[in-house]
Amino acid sequence: MALEQGFDNFELDAQITKDGQLVVFHDQTVDRVTDGKGEVSDHTLEELQALKLIGGYEFKTEFPDAYIMTLDEFLGRYAGRVHPHLELKSREAALPTLVAEALKRHGWLDVADTGTFDAPGMTVSSFWADQLYRSKLRMPTVRHGWLINELTEETVDACVKLGFDSVYPRAGASTPESVSHAHDRGLTVRGWGIDNDDDMAQIYRSGASGTTVNWPTEAKEFLEAMAN
Repeated sequence: MALEQGFDNFELDAQITKDGQLVVFHDQTVDRVTDGKGEVSDHTLEELQALKLIGGYEFKTEFPDAYIMTLDEFLGRYAGRVHPHLELKSREAALPTLVAEALKRHGWLDVADTGTFDAPGMTVSSFWADQLYRSKLRMPTVRHGWLINELTEETVDACVKLGFDSVYPRAGASTPESVSHAHDRGLTVRGWGIDNDDDMAQIYRSGASGTTVNWPTEAKEFLEAMAN
């Protein structure tokens, strides 16, 4: 759907299963959007893929064949076509290493030195600065962005000190002043946490380079309206 609307940058979350496999899944637990219970890391890949998706989007009607995808499957399906922004969702120390191995396996490290949002390309992100730093050490050519709640001098300083390329504040808390300061320090700024049109307008007017959204069709309409 995103590709059909002209968006070739995707945000997704990587987590480790009980048997050491990488899956694409947002929540720490499976409770909210499946018929199962418990943390992702307490399930094997086979167990996760046997679950029925029942929440969030209208899976039964719009996406009847939806299932929990492995990261390898995603990387293979979209190789050479998109720019994933891959979030290290959990805090296991092994996660950055497993992700690095998967990216290498599918050739994504070969396109890691492209522009900020160029496709194909690759960016790794996380809310956990220590996890992101581990990833940076393992994949120095890949862009790394730190997910934070608010842009402050302290968070920008830390981002620069740790060698990250980008900083990702919550959209509704971004201002032209804070974004300009981050730009002056050489950081790319991208928002997250869009809950409504006001959030979208806030991050757009802040001067940030982009934002993640869950609804590409509405986002395209918004951007076209702002451009006019």
